[in-house]
Amino acid sequence: MREPVALVGSARGVRVSGLLPDGRLAEPLGGDEALVGVLPPVYPEWLGDRSFVAAHGCRFPYVVGEMARGIATAEMVVAAARAGLMAFFGSAGLPIPVIDEAIARIREALGPGVPNWGANLIHSPQEPHLEMEFAELMLARGVRNVSASAFMRLSPAVVWLAAKGLEQGPRGEVRRRTHIFAKVSRVEVARPFLSPAPDGMLRALVEEGRITPEEAALARRVPVAEDLTVEADSGGHTDNRPLPVLLPRMIALAREVSEEHGYALPPRVGVGGGLGTPAAVASAFAAGAAYVVTGSVNQCTVESGLSEDGRLLLAGASMTDVAMAPAA
Repeated sequence: MREPVALVGSARGVRVSGLLPDGRLAEPLGGDEALVGVLPPVYPEWLGDRSFVAAHGCRFPYVVGEMARGIATAEMVVAAARAGLMAFFGSAGLPIPVIDEAIARIREALGPGVPNWGANLIHSPQEPHLEMEFAELMLARGVRNVSASAFMRLSPAVVWLAAKGLEQGPRGEVRRRTHIFAKVSRVEVARPFLSPAPDGMLRALVEEGRITPEEAALARRVPVAEDLTVEADSGGHTDNRPLPVLLPRMIALAREVSEEHGYALPPRVGVGGGLGTPAAVASAFAAGAAYVVTGSVNQCTVESGLSEDGRLLLAGASMTDVAMAPAA
């Protein structure tokens, strides 16, 4: 809503009217109508937490989420980043060479120095080497943003990404090389991401030569993730948590952990899951989300890696066409 609007009331309710340049109502008052008030513009760039767009170099507090096995394609990332959104490549389930090739395509299309994109690290508890190989690639290629999803607990790969390249700024602030977005739906999983990295993991990474003692010391001052994506009932990994219950609890947790550790600013808490319409996105911001994340709805786009038949099927689906089912 980039222009002011007037609220006009009557016995029939309240309607919205635009305003002409001279301040007059675009639609004259009816016989029983009265001007209730005038609302100022609300720019979409101003929604959520303004520090999100400042930190990540995007225009809008809106994330195009990673969809596994390349459904969130390199082309989708490029289109979203050019539109001023944050976007994550759906790298989960893909071999490292394929991920590397996609990163090269994204960087070639966007050019050097464009910060508002990243890739997805999915939890692989039975194959931790896959997480470490992914982390090594992200650091080698200088990918600034990593979305960590489906994690049940912190892993060395996440801590390595979060700690590597930390440095202290001129005012004593800690500057990050890699920004971790933690996608969670449970309080007990969120807390470690909102806390500084565990000492044991930091010591092990120092001993392995993956981070310096100075980086480990700085990692003890900041949360592992400055951005926590609360995943409500979504089309992917889901605990079927309702957004109006889960989001306020996570916002309170972020403040609690921030006060406990004395952070200068609490971590930002965004939300995804069920955000398929403008009204749903508006409700998420109204509930206090710092940013919003879309996922399943993006499968219908022309840049999606889904088949054309699949896109058409999803585009025509309604709420009652969706149910929980087993997944491999």
